[in-house]
Amino acid sequence: MARSVRQSAADKFRRAAARSNRLHAEYLDDRDLYESYDRFTRWQLDFMLPFFSDLLEPEGYAEAVDFIVSDLAGVGISARDREIERATPVIVRSLPTHPLEAAAAAVELNARALEINLGICRKLLVGGKLPPDITETDYFIACRKVSSYEECMDLVHLTADLGETLKKLVRVPLIGGLLRTMRKPAHAAGFGALQEFLETGYLTFRRISDIDRFLDLLRGRMDHVFERIYRSPIPEQ
Repeated sequence: MARSVRQSAADKFRRAAARSNRLHAEYLDDRDLYESYDRFTRWQLDFMLPFFSDLLEPEGYAEAVDFIVSDLAGVGISARDREIERATPVIVRSLPTHPLEAAAAAVELNARALEINLGICRKLLVGGKLPPDITETDYFIACRKVSSYEECMDLVHLTADLGETLKKLVRVPLIGGLLRTMRKPAHAAGFGALQEFLETGYLTFRRISDIDRFLDLLRGRMDHVFERIYRSPIPEQ
């Protein structure tokens, strides 16, 4: 049973890592799209964060929200994702099952969010470039052309799955020491960025006294955000 769980995580990791890098290549090879996507992800982050302002107050929650959000958007993650794909054979062979499950969940979530975000960005382009000002109206219309409430809630469930996997990681005896001892070997093997992600996730979720409550609040808030984007009347210009 343990072997089948590990194999499933390894297969998911391979597929999602390759998918992420195919998507990154679409804007990395196009200067105008690169600049537009970079600015779009910054705008989207500024739009989203106020919905979570009250979740930043309890101890550990701000770090967890930042960890989840910052890992999913922006052109800055492309170098990390290329490193991860290059090191995939070593990663799936070397990581213990629980860390590999966490890595697979994160890479899958990253790939699916990247695909949706790139699609939304493209719908906002005018003459091949992002307009100087993005309105909430334009954003809602673009979101509805590219995705759906149901698809975005699938991402929320994937986020919760990642949280659940990190919760399991937190509860594994001696895992903190194992992750620390992996630092030098991971960098030497070419997957230092992934090791840093796992260690950051472990330390972040360890600070939360009630992980289940945090994940419930996160699900509820994301549901509210996507209800507004996909199901509420589109605001007038």
